[in-house]
Amino acid sequence: MAAEPEMVALAGVAAGGLLGMLLGLVAGRRAARRHSAPGPSIHEPEIGERLEMALEATGAAVWDADLVAGTCWWSDTFPRILGHRARPPMPPDFWEKRLHADDRERVLAHIASHLAGETTSYAYSYRLRHEGGGWVWIAAKGRAFRDETGRAVRYAGIMTDITEARRQEERLRASEERLLKIMEAAPIAVNVTTRDGRWLFCNAQSVRLMGRSRSELMRTPVADLYADPADRDALITRFDREGPFRNAEIRFRRPDGSVVWVLSSWNSIELDGEAALLTWLYDITDRKAAESAMVQAREEAEQALADLREAQESLIQAETMASLGQLVAGVAHEINTPIGIGLTAASHIGDQAQILRDRFTGNTLRRSEFLEFLDGLSESSRLLMANIDRAASLVQSFKQVAVDQSSGDRRVFELGSYIRELLFSLRPRLKRTNLKVTVECDDELTMDSFPGALGQVLTNLVINAVVHAYGDGDRTGTIRITAQPDGTERVRIDFIDDGAGIAPEHLSKVFDPFFTTKRGQGGSGLGLHIVFNTVTGPLGGTVSVQSWPGQGTRFTILLPREAPAILAVPAEEPALT
Repeated sequence: MAAEPEMVALAGVAAGGLLGMLLGLVAGRRAARRHSAPGPSIHEPEIGERLEMALEATGAAVWDADLVAGTCWWSDTFPRILGHRARPPMPPDFWEKRLHADDRERVLAHIASHLAGETTSYAYSYRLRHEGGGWVWIAAKGRAFRDETGRAVRYAGIMTDITEARRQEERLRASEERLLKIMEAAPIAVNVTTRDGRWLFCNAQSVRLMGRSRSELMRTPVADLYADPADRDALITRFDREGPFRNAEIRFRRPDGSVVWVLSSWNSIELDGEAALLTWLYDITDRKAAESAMVQAREEAEQALADLREAQESLIQAETMASLGQLVAGVAHEINTPIGIGLTAASHIGDQAQILRDRFTGNTLRRSEFLEFLDGLSESSRLLMANIDRAASLVQSFKQVAVDQSSGDRRVFELGSYIRELLFSLRPRLKRTNLKVTVECDDELTMDSFPGALGQVLTNLVINAVVHAYGDGDRTGTIRITAQPDGTERVRIDFIDDGAGIAPEHLSKVFDPFFTTKRGQGGSGLGLHIVFNTVTGPLGGTVSVQSWPGQGTRFTILLPREAPAILAVPAEEPALT
């Protein structure tokens, strides 16, 4: 065994370059120490330290197995790779017992083949069980040493922890698979070709776009797919001149002769070490067909434009008539009662007058009958006037919806003062109720808007609350009107009552025309509809409503401090709700 140090050193060279040579030298010196006289060694500690540092830095370990003696030496880094803090007992089967079941047969067969002389060296990877659970991937390189008869007597090598590298490889492989799936599922054709027209890659959309199977497409020269092969030469020239470009409109021809229009974008790429062209093709065939149809139909469209305008005017008129029809239906429904009562009163006056005339002509008229007639005439006149006034009020309210709300003066005004002045004008109506109205607004808050339209809105909200929230004022309660800036360009007005509230099923309908819960009790269903139209129209704002049955309702109005340049709604008598 005099040649043992040199043999082990050679094993180290075979096992892994410089690191293997260090291993071989250390193992050789250890072997030489067993056969030489004891004495101090100057270089051995230095070599050992360097080897230990190299193994620690590279996550590697070395082994030296004596096949004759049945022993194996491992570097201290090997158990640390497996998660041991201290060196554990390491019997001859320490390594084999930790082999992964899926790797065991392959690795042992590989080693057996090498020891049998079928290979000159070996390199393989496998998994060993980690002390803390899980598995460590190991890459091993080594070789066997033989005696004069060719029998393997020992073998040595180096192993490296490649767990993180395998994880990165797995992540890279998974990333590549995801990228491939994304490209295959992409609605845009993705192709990689060489400048001379050979295919290197195409995705599923390319196959669908070109109308060929993948194998047929990959065999077809790229230039043969163009409707005009000169187009590809022009694109290559453009790419050489400009570099990457996007959205060139190009035609391809399918095997059935149909033409496919695409937006073609180009860039360069390197695939498997080969310079290539990366192209994206977006199908615009439908768009081009639509454009062609539009160009073809332009003259007809221009000719039809006049007819379209005429039809549009007719449609607007028809819509207006339909709206008026609905309005007339509402008018008929609402005005029927007061007109009917007025008609009855007038008819009664006529009948009584005829009776009076007959009795007067026949000289049978008595003073008591004449006085009774006058009393009846007075009562009938009162009923007639009251119902005619009611009908006139309804007509005025309906007119608010039907006509264009286009009049009113615009001026700068202090919002708080104006609201208080408006409430003062409503005192006769509020005087008959048990309600208290409070205003919270900074007197310096000004608006450049239409006070008449805003007054219409607030008046309708007050009357609506009196009638619906408080049962015509029979209940006690408080109405709060608050106004405050909402940023620098808007004003927020909250109209809050603590009345009966609105049922959830009615909340979405409160701004609809003719919707009222007081049908037959004086409600026309136009008050809040006028509020909505006025706020969103001439005042240029928004209005929303929240309600809690039994607790009250909040109307929130957001208005620009400077109203849009349109005319306002006239400040007319509020609609009764």
